[in-house]
Amino acid sequence: MKKTIKNNWFAEGFKILRSTGAAGLTIENLTQGLNKTKGSFYHHFKNRNDYSRQLLEQWEESQAIEIIQSSKQKKTLEGINETLVNLSEKAMDPKTEVAIRAWALRDPLARKFQERIDSQRMDFLRNMFSLMTDDKDKAELFSLIRYCFYIGSHQIIPAMDEKVYGQNLAALMEMFEQYIQNNTIITKKGPAHENHY
Repeated sequence: MKKTIKNNWFAEGFKILRSTGAAGLTIENLTQGLNKTKGSFYHHFKNRNDYSRQLLEQWEESQAIEIIQSSKQKKTLEGINETLVNLSEKAMDPKTEVAIRAWALRDPLARKFQERIDSQRMDFLRNMFSLMTDDKDKAELFSLIRYCFYIGSHQIIPAMDEKVYGQNLAALMEMFEQYIQNNTIITKKGPAHENHY
């Protein structure tokens, strides 16, 4: 029951973030939005900083930890990617993602959480792409391109809808596979002759 009540506070916090950004994340706005007293807020949280930390923990859990743990249960690249795409589409919340990144530019706590989330997501992608290629540099490149595509799709106004995002992501993965295949063929044939201008 207590967890459910706290989740209401978090839901209201994310709502405020999406509409007005981190500046609107005040105790007064939270209590007004939920029609609660400040005493009720302090029953669950020590202060605004404690609330912010727990709100960011909720974001990290839903946007990184849960998705990564569920995707890791698959053992093949195709299985991991399919699970990752499905879970990410369900969890995609572009407005909150953008709001928290903006928050992280000004607040050390938010920045700490955003850096950790980015690091966890990139580590996971590196491990995933290592199933596509043994070349660590290529796995790093693919991970960076894919993650930048994910983040960029949130920044575009209006944000990419799920269907278009899925189609573009599938095309991107196909490009990676073709790149690996073409590079393998070139390597087996030997280095290509240099063009002279």
